Amino acid sequence: MKTSRRIVIIILVLAAVAGGIYYAMTRTPAEIVLTGIVTTDEVIVSPEIQGRLQQLLVKQGDTVTNGELLALIQPETQQADVSFYTSSEQQAAADLAQAQADSENARLNFERIAGLYTNKVESVQTFDQSRTTYESAKARVDSAKKQVQSIAAQKQKAEVYLNYTKIFAPTNGIVDTRAALQGEVVNPGQAIVTLINQDDLWVRADVEETYIEKIPLGKKLQVKLPSGALREGVVFYRSVDADYATQRDVSRTKRDIKTFEIRLRCDNSDRSLAVGMTAYVAMPLK
Repeated sequence: MKTSRRIVIIILVLAAVAGGIYYAMTRTPAEIVLTGIVTTDEVIVSPEIQGRLQQLLVKQGDTVTNGELLALIQPETQQADVSFYTSSEQQAAADLAQAQADSENARLNFERIAGLYTNKVESVQTFDQSRTTYESAKARVDSAKKQVQSIAAQKQKAEVYLNYTKIFAPTNGIVDTRAALQGEVVNPGQAIVTLINQDDLWVRADVEETYIEKIPLGKKLQVKLPSGALREGVVFYRSVDADYATQRDVSRTKRDIKTFEIRLRCDNSDRSLAVGMTAYVAMPLK
């Protein structure tokens, strides 16, 4: 009898344990906690010309304003180009003035010969020669004007490239990374520094599609920082993560469970949030 009773008790205990496990596995939790990260868009500041970085005027963590000078590229080559085209422009202007003077003399001579030719004092040959000389002089004036315009355009281009040796901040922000060092040769499009706007940070987290319908745009969720501080986040973006699934079906008998990215905007007026910081998002399920 005692043995039978003991067996019954063991069966009841095992049944209770199995029931508890089943309940724990099948019950819907009140909420799930998503592990996210604080991130933002970075503004990459890069040069538009190749050259050696003469000065880098900011360091990581510096606050900069739109239009502030961040770096200088050695300008000697560009300065030489501007000087060359300035000199060429002056010479072209002098050539134009000389061509205009010659054209005026040719015009006066042609008009004088034309009058004499009309009165049958000068020959046809002399008349034709004076007319040809005048037309050639006018053509030289036109050519000189085009030369002046061409050199002016080249000088303007050289001045633009000289301005490119100064690299300015395109927006307000904080220097997040410094990707180049003073003395390095940098190329067009190569990052020198990256800037972030601390007033435009957000928390990024991934949610499997099973729960995404519970997170509409505008939904307010609680965000917990590593320090334990709590703040409210508002969902302003959600989108499926391309080629990423939380549960990928390798047997090809079911479908993959896709993952959605959500972004929450949080108040950062106290500057507690920083790019790369872990943030925990509490998502109620009931």
